[in-house]
Amino acid sequence: MNHACCGPGYASPEAAIQAVPEKLLYTIALYTGTGIEQPDYLATVDVDPQSPTYSQVIHRLKMPYIGDELHHFGWNACSSCHTDASKSRRFLVIPGQRSSRIYIVDTADDRTPKLHKVIEPEEIKAKTNL
Repeated sequence: MNHACCGPGYASPEAAIQAVPEKLLYTIALYTGTGIEQPDYLATVDVDPQSPTYSQVIHRLKMPYIGDELHHFGWNACSSCHTDASKSRRFLVIPGQRSSRIYIVDTADDRTPKLHKVIEPEEIKAKTNL
């Protein structure tokens, strides 16, 4: 099934199953409760069975602050955008549960994501009248 003309995501779980398997996986790594005073990081894992670095962490993107406790994260565009070719899954939105910061990570270079922007809690409070 060709999705080249479409946006990110798939119309159904069946369409996703028919797609080419992912070659990279992103996951967060926390130091909360370990006694280690280091920033949390986003780990990039190679999940391509044909790759020489298969099942290895190939990149670590450290956050600039200690104690964020990164939590559930996702893409800037969801699966429901699958018919909109103007949308793309380029940015990961990663909240810090303890810090209330929101990190925006650019995955244009998918093997070595870069920190694009940090939204501080004060900005969120000011813009939402909290």
